[in-house]
Amino acid sequence: MPLPAGAIRHRSRVRLAHRVAGHGPPLLLIAGTGFPGATWTSDLIIPLTSEHTVVTFDHRGTGATPGTPGPYSTRVFAADATALLRELGLIPAHILGHSMGGRVAQWMALDAPDTAASLILAGSGPGAFREGVIHDRGMPRAARERLAELGYQRYIEAHIGETFFTPEFAAAQPERVARLVSAFWEHRPSLADYVKHVSARQRHRTTHLLHRIRVPTLVLVGDRDTHEGGTGSHWEQSLYLAAHLTQAELRVIPGASHGLFWEKPEETVAAIRQWTAATPLARSRASSS
Repeated sequence: MPLPAGAIRHRSRVRLAHRVAGHGPPLLLIAGTGFPGATWTSDLIIPLTSEHTVVTFDHRGTGATPGTPGPYSTRVFAADATALLRELGLIPAHILGHSMGGRVAQWMALDAPDTAASLILAGSGPGAFREGVIHDRGMPRAARERLAELGYQRYIEAHIGETFFTPEFAAAQPERVARLVSAFWEHRPSLADYVKHVSARQRHRTTHLLHRIRVPTLVLVGDRDTHEGGTGSHWEQSLYLAAHLTQAELRVIPGASHGLFWEKPEETVAAIRQWTAATPLARSRASSS
């Protein structure tokens, strides 16, 4: 039974600005809501390039990738990323998505399953999953009000500082928080594009389609990723993914909040390496070498 095509309304093509580094089985990194590829920092990228061909990119409307008219959706972002992998000839790839990026990765596995050797869904979810709970389909009201109060830059600083890091980490290592804020802000989307990214995240829902994702999936989440966002906490959403995907394994990073890659880079790199080394793609490459 084919997937419904109604969610794909805005299909104007855009070539994604991207970077490729390293060697080995391909690993695509998909950033979260409004985040440009530059936010994947060197302490994560460099260790991975010794074992993987690592691809990072700017979503449409972020970094060096131009925005396009009309609304965005996670399914459109997935089509963008799929086209990039095909253009680079890096199929199948391990597809790692953080936050909204994990929602994009789900659509890649659903619409183009040949692209995915495995999924790594980090601090992500399927969208609305609680029966009877209605979520904002645009920017949540509380976020809109805070954005209006603080302005764009101060809002981003507060959002990253408060939700990506535990309070004790932010107090002990403010320079690490500032580095991520700076990477975002220097390559930021316009405010209009940022709001369109938030709306794309809010409208995402694959709850009823998770059983169709057949690729091995690592669900990666910090045990402190409990902030209640627009569609519930990422902790709850991750547990839901692990329980409803057909080939899922849950891995919890102790002491990490939503920004587990920036708060606990050594632990997350180790989890990624352990996962990709155990997949059929790694075994097939080893047997052919």
